Amino acid sequence: MYYCQRCGKKNEADGINCSFCGTLQQTGQPDSETKACKRCAKKIPVNANFCYYCGMDQAKILWEERQPQGEKDEAKEQAAKAEQPQDIPTIKISDPKKLRAFLKLAQKDGLQVHVLGKNESLMPGIITSTKLFVHDWLKVNKRMGRADFWLGLLGTFLLSVPVGICLSLCVSLVNGLGPQAADTVFKAGLAAWLAFFYVALLTGLIRRLHDIELPAYLALLLFIPGGGDLAALVIAALPQHRKKNTYTFEEPGKKDPGQDHSPK
Repeated sequence: MYYCQRCGKKNEADGINCSFCGTLQQTGQPDSETKACKRCAKKIPVNANFCYYCGMDQAKILWEERQPQGEKDEAKEQAAKAEQPQDIPTIKISDPKKLRAFLKLAQKDGLQVHVLGKNESLMPGIITSTKLFVHDWLKVNKRMGRADFWLGLLGTFLLSVPVGICLSLCVSLVNGLGPQAADTVFKAGLAAWLAFFYVALLTGLIRRLHDIELPAYLALLLFIPGGGDLAALVIAALPQHRKKNTYTFEEPGKKDPGQDHSPK
């Protein structure tokens, strides 16, 4: 068996002439000039189009060898990259400085990054969460994480101490005008603070219910005597759910790639 040096067809029977094109095979003939096959390196006639032994097209191999070395290297490099898994950059949310630097770099490159955290604050704390709780005291159209809610509620409750001190100073200053005026100032100040606190608690609970993905009307449990407020706070301790995209940690209409914590 051999391959014709001219047409490359496989000849099953031995013979000096190809059974397809009739070409006289020069392989093995004495005094014939030879070359090495580009694939198997065996000696074949110098004018052979195909290898007598393996059937490889010598022109095809020659064309591939004539490709510029730079193109070969580039093709090999691209093939290697395609085989390698693409690394996805990750960053620890617990390191706010690195996270902010990453978000700024992504925004500069025109990329929109979604930080999928459990809280709006990168690192919930008594001060950070209290600021958020007070800042959003009239907002109900977003989520609030569990840590931010409880730390913010605690911090707002502790604010009653400095508020009480300030109220006492105001009453002392007004007391010179008369006991009735001082009493009016005290009641008005206390009523204003209690109104603020309970409104902040109500809206914070609604945002917490959005984060748990429970109906917002459950916040009305706060006004049911005989344990309704306790039941509402127990519900507020439930973990976060991320099955819906109705509410995020951002107000609707605000677009900030660096602070969009929308759930996925």
